[in-house]
Amino acid sequence: MKKHLLPILSCRSFMSQISERVLPGGYCIGCGACSYLDDAAYKLDWTSEGTYQATLQAGQHNPSELADQVCPFTNKIENEDEIGERLFGGFAEKARHVGYFRGCYVGHVEEEDHRSLGSSGGVGRWLLAELLKVGAVDYVIQVEPQDGSDTLFSYACFNDPAQVRAAAKSAYYPVTLAGALERIRSVPGRYAITAIPCFAKTLRNLAKVDSVIDERLSLVIGIICGHLKTASFAEALAWQLGVEPNRLKGIDFRGKIEGKKANDKGVTASDGTHLAGPISSKQLFGGNWGWNLFKYKACDYCDDVLAETADVAIGDAWLPEYVNDHRGSSVVVIRDPGVQRIVERANAAGRLDLTEVAPEVIVKSQMGGIRHRTEGLALRLSDDIAVGKWVPTKRVEPGVNLTRRRKRMYRARVALRDVSIKAYQEAKERRDFAHLERAVQPYIKQLDDRPVWRVVGGALYRYFLKTVKKA
Repeated sequence: MKKHLLPILSCRSFMSQISERVLPGGYCIGCGACSYLDDAAYKLDWTSEGTYQATLQAGQHNPSELADQVCPFTNKIENEDEIGERLFGGFAEKARHVGYFRGCYVGHVEEEDHRSLGSSGGVGRWLLAELLKVGAVDYVIQVEPQDGSDTLFSYACFNDPAQVRAAAKSAYYPVTLAGALERIRSVPGRYAITAIPCFAKTLRNLAKVDSVIDERLSLVIGIICGHLKTASFAEALAWQLGVEPNRLKGIDFRGKIEGKKANDKGVTASDGTHLAGPISSKQLFGGNWGWNLFKYKACDYCDDVLAETADVAIGDAWLPEYVNDHRGSSVVVIRDPGVQRIVERANAAGRLDLTEVAPEVIVKSQMGGIRHRTEGLALRLSDDIAVGKWVPTKRVEPGVNLTRRRKRMYRARVALRDVSIKAYQEAKERRDFAHLERAVQPYIKQLDDRPVWRVVGGALYRYFLKTVKKA
């Protein structure tokens, strides 16, 4: 056993849930923790479908039990409520779907160009730079573009606030923690790292069994998450901009288009020589997040949207009173007292423009994702159990207490997830993007299969509103 790993009791009847359940069931999210802990047993590969996936090394029949205690999709770990209670229960309140919190905010960064360069209101990029400026951490690890590489994004480490400002915005693209964990283990210091909810959960589990990670990981900056996309998502958007998959060298998912809404995410793609775009993701096939295209299966078995195990969670303010501003606004949930002091001082000084809100406002901003991870997850668990499949234990109980229409919608999303990945590979082989469109259209129609009276009624209501405005 590596010296930095804490000992655990052995179990003669141990069965690896990763190798026996998680990997065969398609629940791997590619975090890389298993290969970090036991590289003799597990290997992390980049697949032809554009995902990171762990595999059990040939001839391995006795993988480490530690890995099972860290993987976010086994049943041998603390859930988000238990982790939150352990980390924040002594000094924070708790709200449904938000988890523990000391303060909830909506707004943006005022100083410099953080807002214009960043996603939403620029708070995430600003906070990472500020943590370095005030000496709260020695290094920050965040995702940045890898233009010209086979993989377009990866984690990188910074100790200069100016470098942080120049790094990535939101990247809807697979990454892995593997390299970041090796960096933390190899170089002493205090680290802050950005993480989607399942990665944050991995880091918290890992800190329990790895003394080096526990000592050096100072802050986890959570990214509020709809779901993780495969690399096919980037390729599909770029293809529609005229950059074919084998020529794609770089992509920006989050450009801001003046005169548009904040959720008109401007997509720009590069073949290494020319830029194409920006074009709103709403105008691109697959840009609708609710379609579930190119989605990791594991994401459909996660019940955490608000990164409940992170010290702070940051995301988009998808709220009517904010979404019309193309410059973007952020929602922020703070759980760590030190981070709260940094943010509130900056807010008082006018460097930030944040308004404190009730946790229900944060929930409202992410309600679509939350429904998919609660009532939708309950249905997916129930459907899988009914046919004898193993599923990870979640905070959501399996159930089918939904209307027929909502059941059809959630089941169509599952089909779209799987069909889109397969059909896109076929589209690439045929060099025919329309093949993807034809393959998924029948399921897209099921997402909004409204009764005729609702379609007609909605059209009449919209016509009435336009008439009143003209009058």
